[in-house]
Amino acid sequence: MTRVRRARTAAVRLLLVAAGLAAALSVGSLLVAQDDLVAPGVRIVIVAFVVGAIPFSNLLAQSMAATDLRTVGSGTVSGTALYRVAGFAPLAFGGIMDIAKGAPGVLAAGSAPVVSALAAGAAVAGHNWSPFLRGAGGRGVSPAMGALAVVFWPGAVLLLAGLAVGRVLRQTAFVSFLAILAVPFLALSWGGRDATLAGSLVAAAMLLKRLTGNNALPPAGRRPRVLLQRLLCDNDGPP
Repeated sequence: MTRVRRARTAAVRLLLVAAGLAAALSVGSLLVAQDDLVAPGVRIVIVAFVVGAIPFSNLLAQSMAATDLRTVGSGTVSGTALYRVAGFAPLAFGGIMDIAKGAPGVLAAGSAPVVSALAAGAAVAGHNWSPFLRGAGGRGVSPAMGALAVVFWPGAVLLLAGLAVGRVLRQTAFVSFLAILAVPFLALSWGGRDATLAGSLVAAAMLLKRLTGNNALPPAGRRPRVLLQRLLCDNDGPP
């Protein structure tokens, strides 16, 4: 029965990702002004999603420690989990690759701001719900920094600062939540409309991943509390 529930949960997550990507592509098609940019824009967003979905951390964990990160701790495919099983060097390399994979789609979009924003969001979504991991993934901070470094660099600095301050205070999850939430507002203040769209899509993908997590939804009676716990602290809290 547990396996059936897990399979259903994975299927629902994949459907959500597919629906979100389809919606993003539809919005992009409507907002891109020139007809001759629609098809290339759609291809760029799809490629951004696929590149973002490459699970570098899990590939390194499997090759260097014979471990699938989906079986470690909370099941999040992240740099933290990679460090626990393989050490600092793989973490450093995997982190660089995870950051870098957020940039290609944004760079390929060139001067098309809507396509650029959609590519940024798609790269983070691919990382968070990778089809190569059957819908599992990380929390999206690394590819978000890579995408924002191209489209709105202060947003990338804000996310990095959130991680650093969170580590110092030993409240990484909560401080990162505040940083993610602040990205669209910072973009609105300093970056203009195009940066705000990119920041909003990137932040939405990261916040949605926190809410869905890697576990099935709790019973209805506990659901509001657990969802709030996931959003703020990135865990389900006590049973």
